[in-house]
Amino acid sequence: MDRRNFIKLSVGSLALSVLNFPQLSFSSTNKERVKLIYSAKLPYEGKVRLWLPVPMNTDYQRLLSLEIKGTHSLNRLTKDAVYSAPILYLEFPDKNEKQVEVIFDVEFWSRNVDLKKLPKNNTHIPSEVALYLKPTKHIPTDGIVKEYADKITKGLSTDYSKVRAIYDWVVDNTFRDPKVLGCGTGDVKAMLESGYFGGKCTDINSLFVALCRASGIPAREIFGIRVKASSLSKGISNVAGDATKAQHCRAEFWLGQWVPADPADVRKFILEEKIDSIKDERVKFIREFMFGGWDLHWVAFNYARDFEPEPPLSSRETINELMYPIAEVSGKLVDKYKLTFQQSKYRVEVV
Repeated sequence: MDRRNFIKLSVGSLALSVLNFPQLSFSSTNKERVKLIYSAKLPYEGKVRLWLPVPMNTDYQRLLSLEIKGTHSLNRLTKDAVYSAPILYLEFPDKNEKQVEVIFDVEFWSRNVDLKKLPKNNTHIPSEVALYLKPTKHIPTDGIVKEYADKITKGLSTDYSKVRAIYDWVVDNTFRDPKVLGCGTGDVKAMLESGYFGGKCTDINSLFVALCRASGIPAREIFGIRVKASSLSKGISNVAGDATKAQHCRAEFWLGQWVPADPADVRKFILEEKIDSIKDERVKFIREFMFGGWDLHWVAFNYARDFEPEPPLSSRETINELMYPIAEVSGKLVDKYKLTFQQSKYRVEVV
């Protein structure tokens, strides 16, 4: 086969079953469908390995299909061993031209949990949920993290009151720092030790997650990408076609069910809308909405944090998160921001 021609492969229900996606029921209201298209031209000699995040199936999202076109010699759908993060793994031969296009067809729903119907406490935490009480390299739950969590929740007796206090503290005390590269690293211990609470979405929402876990409340980051303009504010998202730099980390906490939260987008709203006071009525609305709700402009990839992808890197090191594509050239890791912003592109077509 002439490798200068694109190899075409459509992956349907059989490949989705390989990833053990759950069979879920979906509401037909307040729904969107997009094609998220990743393309890359990789100017490298030597063997190239590429790991791409794949939109996952949840009760608010489903991946309908994906199609791969490229000069790769191998493609495989896989997942990591801890978080079951769906991954598309590709290999490119040594000397051939290296380019690829992957089309993800995704349907997704907005989320809005009725907080009044939530239990006040977690009386039972399922084993698969208890995973999100464990510490990781970037989200420890002891030491200074535990000290802050105890101070924030002092005198509070219910899980609901504790998680609400943590959310409010994060909104009140952090700020969005536009100088931070990408979405930030989410190094919670470093944030608290330095006393500098500025950052991007991974920094702010990881702080929320770590404080929840240190208080005995399961919580997790969800890494994904914005695919449309936000109906709440274009300051939150103004994506229209080009989503190359639209990666975004959200969060959830467990209180009898997974409940969405996004303190980072409250801080982004304040910055982008140039609002001087956190007591502004517009901020109050966004603040309440983002505790229990997400608007309809974002596609979720995975929950994986400080994990080893499958197949593993040549160095066997872990990666912080899989929100940006990851690549190796002849066994050496490529800078993920250079790969994403200079050699790759995400674009969106609304279906």
